[in-house]
Amino acid sequence: MVAVVAIVVALIVVSVSGGDSSSEPTASEIRGADAVVTLTKGAPQAGFAIGKAGAPVTVREFIDPQCPVCKSASEDIIPAVITGPVKDGTARLIIEPLTFLGPDSSTAAIAIAAAAEQDRGFAFTEILYANQGEENKGWVTEDLLTGIAGSTPGLDVAAWNAARSGDASGDELFAVADRATANGVNATPTFIITGPGGKQVIAGAKGSDEVLAAIEAVR
Repeated sequence: MVAVVAIVVALIVVSVSGGDSSSEPTASEIRGADAVVTLTKGAPQAGFAIGKAGAPVTVREFIDPQCPVCKSASEDIIPAVITGPVKDGTARLIIEPLTFLGPDSSTAAIAIAAAAEQDRGFAFTEILYANQGEENKGWVTEDLLTGIAGSTPGLDVAAWNAARSGDASGDELFAVADRATANGVNATPTFIITGPGGKQVIAGAKGSDEVLAAIEAVR
């Protein structure tokens, strides 16, 4: 999903109200929560990150909440990264939410940032992808986001809801946009993998083997 990172500046100011909720799942129909419980078990979460803070390798995954290729990565790449190098202490994964695709991207990214204030940015993002709708069709609704928040293990929904309208969530997204610009990121997903052995950048990774090999190369 190629776009100009500067778009984030305009999109962050949109309302968190979302679109028409008539076709969206209720809280009891939210998908992916059980899988996230299993995936994150035993792995520390902090902010947007999952994995040991002192891990030798850092994996930054720049995403857009609406990006269908990012959803595929969450299903086909991220589980292997978590169950392998993250859980064995080799790598730490950090989600970097961008807002390339439109207002729904911004509303969802703010919700992710609010969850990150409670160290649940990764878990919230994974459940969000399990419930992703069609780009810019109003799928990011209040009912959906609140259902995801309620399904995210360890998340205080009232505190999350309050954080969405606070300055900290928006500031975090501006910081992510700055990091994306500094690293020349113009597509999602983009993985930036750094460690003692150097740096590797993978835009639009096709499978877990590619990312796992890059982690091994820089460890």
